[in-house]
Amino acid sequence: MKKLTAFLLLLASMLTGTAEPVRLIFDTDMGNDIDDAMALAMIHSLEARGACKLLAVTSTKDHPKSVAYIDALNTFYGKPDVPIGAVRNGVTPKPGKYLQVADETNPNGSLVYPHDLRSGEDAPDAVALLRKTLASQPDHSVAIVQVGFFTNLARLLKSEPDEYSKLAGPELVAKKVKSLVIMAG
Repeated sequence: MKKLTAFLLLLASMLTGTAEPVRLIFDTDMGNDIDDAMALAMIHSLEARGACKLLAVTSTKDHPKSVAYIDALNTFYGKPDVPIGAVRNGVTPKPGKYLQVADETNPNGSLVYPHDLRSGEDAPDAVALLRKTLASQPDHSVAIVQVGFFTNLARLLKSEPDEYSKLAGPELVAKKVKSLVIMAG
C-alpha cells in the first residue's frame, strides 16, 4: 500500500498544474486488492479538477466481474461512458475480495452501485481498445498509467496493424504515448 500511495502522489504531482488536461489510459488488475479502486477514484478526482481526461480503462484481471466493478466505479463518479476493455486469457482469473460488490442489490432488486457493463465477456478486448484509443489521439499526447500485470501492454507492443491504425504496436505506442507511468515493485 505504501508503494501505491507514493505512486498516486507522484501521479497527482505530474497531472496538476498543466495547461491542458493529460489524456490518460488506466490499465489495472482491478479486484485483487483495494489500491486500484483508490487509484481510479484519484484519477476521477483529478479529472474533476481538469488535470486529466480519462480516455479508457483496461483490465488485466481475467475475471468477468473486474470490468463490472470498474464500470460501477466510473458510474459512481459520474463517468458511466468511459470505455472499458477486458483482457482475454489473462493470468488472474480468481475473483478477488472486492468484485462481488458489482453484483450487490437493494431489496427491490436494483443494483446498489449501478452500472451497465455486467461482464468482461460484454467488454471489448483490452488490446483492441488500447489500439483504438491511441489511434484516435494526437501524437505524443497520451499517458498510460499501469498498476496491474503487464499483459495488456505486452500484447499491445506485439499487436499488428488493424482497422484502427496501420502501425504495429511499437510504432503506434511511440507515435501516440508521451509517458508511461508504472507501479512496479
